[in-house]
Amino acid sequence: MEMYKRGIKFEMIDLEKSDARNFVLDEENNALIFPFRGLDGLGENVANLIKDERSKGPFLSIEDLASRAKVNSTTIEKMRTLHIFDGMSESNQMSLFDF
Repeated sequence: MEMYKRGIKFEMIDLEKSDARNFVLDEENNALIFPFRGLDGLGENVANLIKDERSKGPFLSIEDLASRAKVNSTTIEKMRTLHIFDGMSESNQMSLFDF
């Protein structure tokens, strides 16, 4: 309540900005971004893997994230429910019919 009264907002986990275990300050939006560990069921090792793999290059798809960071299907579904993947494709597979 105190944070809201001070005008500070909370933002959902962000694949590009979140830390493994600490909140990240988003000064532009006056908000705190949840860490990966804030997601129930996502362990410390996976949180660190997501952060490490992100530093090697962006995740191209949900499939790419699951593969590179060893994220299980239950956690993927929770992330999907929280709209963490909005705008991200399911797989790296390209369709010949998408123009």
